[in-house]
Amino acid sequence: MPALQTELSAALPQLVKAVFSQPMEGAEYARVTIRPVKIGRDTAFQAEGIRDNKAFHFNFDSGALLRFAANTLDGRYRQILLMQSEGAAQYVLRRDGTYKKSGKSSVPRPGGDAALAHNREKRYLLAEGENIPALVDLGVFTPDMRIVKAKYDKYRQINRFVELNDDSFSKLEPGKLTVMDFGCGKSYLTFILYYYFAVKRGFDVDMIGYDLKADVVERCNAVAAKYGYSSLRFEVADVSRDKLADRQIDLLVTLHACDTATDYALDYAVRHGAKYIFSVPCCQHEINSSIRKGGDLDILLKHGILKERLSALLTDAIRADVLEDLGYAVDLIEFIDFEHSPKNLMIRAERRRAPREKNLPRCRELAETYGFTQTLLSLTDSAETTES
Repeated sequence: MPALQTELSAALPQLVKAVFSQPMEGAEYARVTIRPVKIGRDTAFQAEGIRDNKAFHFNFDSGALLRFAANTLDGRYRQILLMQSEGAAQYVLRRDGTYKKSGKSSVPRPGGDAALAHNREKRYLLAEGENIPALVDLGVFTPDMRIVKAKYDKYRQINRFVELNDDSFSKLEPGKLTVMDFGCGKSYLTFILYYYFAVKRGFDVDMIGYDLKADVVERCNAVAAKYGYSSLRFEVADVSRDKLADRQIDLLVTLHACDTATDYALDYAVRHGAKYIFSVPCCQHEINSSIRKGGDLDILLKHGILKERLSALLTDAIRADVLEDLGYAVDLIEFIDFEHSPKNLMIRAERRRAPREKNLPRCRELAETYGFTQTLLSLTDSAETTES
């Protein structure tokens, strides 16, 4: 068995998450994430592969997972992260096709019943035991409203997202509220936000979730109908090219809308007068694929991992600068601890003033100097050209 398979096999009893990233040519997926899941009384492993901005899910027992890793993953990804309950280890692909173990963290991670019980001592806005039946259908709660152990990270994420919304909306008197969720996927967040606004806060909510996958949208509409969420609906759409609802909106949310889908969603929010934006981006590939050397930042473009991180930071810095020029007060904040998700940056924005051009020239100069494209910047420039 190759060394990587040995490491993965040894990690399985305490595996929290495995992430295969930075694909090589010929890799079937842009990114693969593996997590343990409960199926009945048995523990299995779910692999999520991202391809063409779509997520594909497969469930394996331990033997089938190791065969999947050997046949589909080994040697095809430059970087691998294995997270276990007692720590995490990172592996980097060598030129000879083997992996070098580049680091190990001894920081304790949530895992096991004792750790889970300890984490539950935190008082969440949406508490375990609260009657949120849609979370049972979505697999986050058991029928007696307890947290499914394998979904605890998801539970933390959606609670954190709701808490950040609550910071803005708890001060407001309930009224009419129009919400758009782009790239909603299985819609854990969509259902929770609807529940928070409509049930806990008493807003008159009109909410639409958009996703590319018709089967996912059909199931989410069925769950919404089952619980009488008449003002929550889901539609199949590609935010980058399909016609969407042409109406003013109050709140736009995105949780891990992939790559430029985040930019199209932000552009939609601006053009439709969104007062609030809560966006957690994902997979910022665009700048990474187009940036070239040309200035003082060249030192950060010599190595692939630094280039990738610089590109991600540039992407979100430009998004923040563009939104500021379009009249928003913007915060870039840690959405959730990095150990629970590497996609942990949130763009939180509130429209507070008229647009003014201050940051855009600097963003354009950076794009020209380094030869990259950034979609939100391009869409904003196109809109300004059209208006003038």
